[in-house]
Amino acid sequence: MNNSLKTRTITRFAPSPTGYLHLGGARTALFNWIFAKKFDGKFLLRIEDTDKSRLNKKALSAIFDGLKWLGINWDEDVIYQSNRNKEYKKVVEKLLKEGKAYRCYSTKEEIDKYKNKLLKIGKTTKFVSPWRERSSGHKKNDLYVVRLKVPETGEIIIKDCVQGNVTWNCKDLDDLILLRSDGSATYNLAAVVDDNYSNITDVIRGDDHLTNTARQKLIYSALNWKLPKFSHIPLIHGFDGKKMSKRHGAVSINSYIEEGIKSSALVRYLCQLGLDTGNDDLRSINDIIKDFKIEKIVKSPARFDSIKLNDICGKIIRKTEDKELLKDLIYFLEYKKMPILTIKQQMNIEDALPFLKIRSKNFQELYDQSKFLIIKDVSKASDDYKNLFTNDNIELIKSLSAQLKNIKWIKENINDTIKSFALKNNKEFKDMAKLIRIAIVGTTNSPGIYDMMIVLGKSEVIRRFTSLGI
Repeated sequence: MNNSLKTRTITRFAPSPTGYLHLGGARTALFNWIFAKKFDGKFLLRIEDTDKSRLNKKALSAIFDGLKWLGINWDEDVIYQSNRNKEYKKVVEKLLKEGKAYRCYSTKEEIDKYKNKLLKIGKTTKFVSPWRERSSGHKKNDLYVVRLKVPETGEIIIKDCVQGNVTWNCKDLDDLILLRSDGSATYNLAAVVDDNYSNITDVIRGDDHLTNTARQKLIYSALNWKLPKFSHIPLIHGFDGKKMSKRHGAVSINSYIEEGIKSSALVRYLCQLGLDTGNDDLRSINDIIKDFKIEKIVKSPARFDSIKLNDICGKIIRKTEDKELLKDLIYFLEYKKMPILTIKQQMNIEDALPFLKIRSKNFQELYDQSKFLIIKDVSKASDDYKNLFTNDNIELIKSLSAQLKNIKWIKENINDTIKSFALKNNKEFKDMAKLIRIAIVGTTNSPGIYDMMIVLGKSEVIRRFTSLGI
């Protein structure tokens, strides 16, 4: 494909700022971004905020932060639909003038009464407005909506790149509302106008939008505008095959940040959900972009598996350079508003990363494994193990520290000293190691004792040993 064709590819992600960026929305944004990158095109971000009553400023900020965290950067300025109502009204005036739309003065009560009457006699509750073919009989200040005249016969056919051809009968559809009674544009109108205004070539979104697409095609047809290509991707379900909810674990992107998932791990896993990208969990995003094809998206819903996500995250953490990993850990702690690491702690953790990262599937686990470098008062951390710290065991650890003072601080010497000490004091090595582990970090869930002792250094290990019981 030549460059002139590539630059014409324009995709968009258009979230509503009524809630946080969730897993499905993030995947939709990711697929649009990947598709645009593949063809050297543009990826636009549009905020669909025409319904001001549902605007959530915190959610809007979380959408921006979540996309940036995932590495999904948009081209050009963010488009806010709330700033574009004049454009929407111009389009509606055109449709009114051409007789393709009309003002409907029917009240909610009248519409409900109409539908209830049909329901009682077992007919479809499609609302047929009495104002479709007349304009007189209303009062000057009566509220109205503007509706599109949907053809009474015929079919709407969407040629979808994922779902195939999808068909609706026009007779089953209400005359859709274009402008609400407060003069604001509805979702379907605003989406069509902005997609056309932005020259969107490809609309990639969840298959829960399929019905909207049928309605939007009617607007495109009424305006004689070119239809973009549509690709409706399957939703993400939980491990049990049901629609994702909080009971399946984290749903919003910010909650995955709080759990300590590395952004590249979530990106890699999202690319496996509903898309055939192979089994290589460490495949780079550049390779995924290169091989991305809409045709590889499957029709059936993908099942989210938090165990698989953490498995991928662990693999990526083990392969990540230590300096980058330290930056990620610092970001994770800042995001969770946890105590800031001192420069000394950062240096110690970086030294320990070669053996810490092989034990960690996410940054929460990495932080937990790093605690032996962060804690100061081991006695408080070891409350759960106080039954082990009898006076005899405390004296044992202190005696060991006296032996360790006189050796060169390398793994072989430490190992020989501890083994010799355990034998001399009639202790199993594993029991001695357990006491040492708790004396160092206050828990039995920690890295190996030699790794911890080397990184901590002789003086700090001896300080912890000799301060037990004080």
